[in-house]
Amino acid sequence: MKKDGSKPCQDVIRVYLTVVKRIIDGYRGHRKTICTSDVIRDYCAGFYSNRGIPASLSFNAQFGKLLKANSAFLGIKEVAANVSIKDDLGHPTSASKWEI
Repeated sequence: MKKDGSKPCQDVIRVYLTVVKRIIDGYRGHRKTICTSDVIRDYCAGFYSNRGIPASLSFNAQFGKLLKANSAFLGIKEVAANVSIKDDLGHPTSASKWEI
């Protein structure tokens, strides 16, 4: 508890690597590469860009870092960064491309 009596902010979005791995494994045999956005779309039932949000606070950017940090476990290799894509509303953004 903070000095002012309020509780500390604990905004947390849990991401389960076993679920992410299952999503990625579902692409195997159908595709050779995927984008971070593909995995986010399947994990979150949509992909929307974090317009005007610094990468340090962006869920999408943090998700990409999670993929990179766990690439060996997930069986993926980053082959391109900052690939131009569009989110589900047609807004331009970028994502990494991964070989699976």
